[in-house]
Amino acid sequence: MKIKTPITEMLKIDLPIIAAPMFLVSYPELVVAVSEAGGIGCFPSLNYRTPEQLKDGLQEIRSKTKKPIGVNIILHKDHNPNWAKQFEVVMEMKVELIITSLGTPRTIAKEIKANGAHLFCDVTTLKHANIVAKSGADALITVAQGAGGHAGNITPFALIPYLKKETGLPVIAAGAISGGAQMAAAFALGADAVYVGTKFIATNESRAQNEYKQMLIDSVPEEIIYTEKISGIPANWLEKSVRKSPELLENSPRKIAEGHAGGEHAMEQEYKRWRDIWSAGQGVAQIENVRPAKEVVDEMVKEYLEIVSRLPR
Repeated sequence: MKIKTPITEMLKIDLPIIAAPMFLVSYPELVVAVSEAGGIGCFPSLNYRTPEQLKDGLQEIRSKTKKPIGVNIILHKDHNPNWAKQFEVVMEMKVELIITSLGTPRTIAKEIKANGAHLFCDVTTLKHANIVAKSGADALITVAQGAGGHAGNITPFALIPYLKKETGLPVIAAGAISGGAQMAAAFALGADAVYVGTKFIATNESRAQNEYKQMLIDSVPEEIIYTEKISGIPANWLEKSVRKSPELLENSPRKIAEGHAGGEHAMEQEYKRWRDIWSAGQGVAQIENVRPAKEVVDEMVKEYLEIVSRLPR
């Protein structure tokens, strides 16, 4: 099955489904499963503590699939002081898709293009979208209200057509994309692909703890908390996990970074927050069990085609 869009043409993939790179969740097993299913699997460079470990992870993925993959690099030095070394490894390994967040890719865009890769950027506002567009982004990941992890607070009904019209770039819809219904809605709004995170946490290939996966199944959208207190940037979190580790909310990450800018202690604190307080989007409403990632992709496409076929004409 193939669904053709500007994004599938650009990345040479069969389906416009991008598995969002998730900290301590997306590793070779999940990346390979989604890419082999026709979408594109992605992971964050921060899942590996050193550039050498990152290279090992990429080599493992390359040994299991020849399909395109993506890597997310956080460009904010307080959150990722080693991003430049990570970028060198990603370029050396010829990764097809680079996703940047929390910063501008202006200094690396030309090298990405020269290496034959594509550059996508997370954005939540028109201001940031214009900055990355001028920096050389090939597409925008419009992180709308209800997305897991770092997210904006603008509804996708406004954000997707707004940023596409104003920038003219292809857009990827992010925010509670948990099935074919949301996929159809995103394309109706002008999206060229969808960005799926929370749904892939509850898969066999995800390395999320079993308790985390069960919490996704047991939670409802009303239990998703939107706050900047955990990472210093507004993001969505599972209320049950926040209640479980309230001590991690006592010192703001901003204060930690000010006291140990670029230091190992700051990185360790960031690691503990993401390990012990779990991120999720409002798409938990459609998570009922843990399944293979391929089944998630196949069902999403099947549901999408069924919905499109019965829309009023």
